[in-house]
Amino acid sequence: MEQLLLDIVQNDSSTAWLYHFLFMVLVSMIPFAPIPVLAALIASNHAFFPGLAINMLGSTLGSFLLFLLSKSVLRNAALNYVNKKQQLSKFFALIEKNGFVAVLLARIVPFVPTAAINVIAGISNVRVGAFITATLLGKLPLILAYTLAGHQLAAGNWGTVLIIALYVLTLFLIGMKLKQKWSQ
Repeated sequence: MEQLLLDIVQNDSSTAWLYHFLFMVLVSMIPFAPIPVLAALIASNHAFFPGLAINMLGSTLGSFLLFLLSKSVLRNAALNYVNKKQQLSKFFALIEKNGFVAVLLARIVPFVPTAAINVIAGISNVRVGAFITATLLGKLPLILAYTLAGHQLAAGNWGTVLIIALYVLTLFLIGMKLKQKWSQ
């Protein structure tokens, strides 16, 4: 299985971009998937802007599909799960008040897993246009960082990769601080 995944990511055929895009869509729908690693690997196999487009559009489409799936099929099961988890129910309350801002902040400062954002937004009253816009704007900084890291890693620019890692770590720490404040 690992070899199959490596073959997909390291594919350098003329249709590699399509495989990478579809793989990113699929992985973006899986909770706790290693999207940063996948985005960096995909970026290392493409020029910067095509890699960014594959990562950004693939992860956004995956998020949108999970959003739609939770809005229709998963609604009852997802509501039961959210009600059992105190922190998720707090996020659900926040997203019910202002869906666009909640999705945007959760994407920019990753303190809620991506799949949870998609599902909670899907079962809440967040409108499709607000979800897509907040997802695109919120995903851009991190996907840009992961893509740049993968591109720089392939070029052997370790200093740039370190700076990007510090940026992502800073966002994570800010997210943890917000999570603590939000949990009180």
